[in-house]
Amino acid sequence: MKKRLTINNSSTIDFDMTPMIDVVFLLMIFFVLTFRTVSQEGTFSVRMPLAGIAAQSLNIDVPAEPFRVRLHADSSGDIAAIVIGDRPLGTSFETLREQVKNYVATLSSKARGELEAELTCDYNLKYEYTVKAMTAVSGYFENGHVVPLIEKIKFVER
Repeated sequence: MKKRLTINNSSTIDFDMTPMIDVVFLLMIFFVLTFRTVSQEGTFSVRMPLAGIAAQSLNIDVPAEPFRVRLHADSSGDIAAIVIGDRPLGTSFETLREQVKNYVATLSSKARGELEAELTCDYNLKYEYTVKAMTAVSGYFENGHVVPLIEKIKFVER
């Protein structure tokens, strides 16, 4: 494929596009052949269901259920109620933190590391209350040090 370029209406310059197309195809082939897919980083914890009797006879730690927190909002978006499971706690995030501390204290160290918190928030809840709930569930300060509670937090729809 040849293109003609006219300069000053007197002379023409022909330039051949074939070598340029060849170089482009060579570059494409080079990049396709040298492309390496990266395996996904991180670990995937797969929890298989355990039979009750078999788990007890093998002394296998059954993972703890997620710590479920529900945040209800009033019509203006302020916090109306905090509910853990089926128990209402009122609107105090300090009470929520104490409940989490008590629950985490009953678990083994391995179960503490695998424990997850599931936050379910009303759609119109103000963001500041969601952050307060995450803070209450994740840990607290004691003597200038952070004491972790639940490190894995996920949000769940109703």
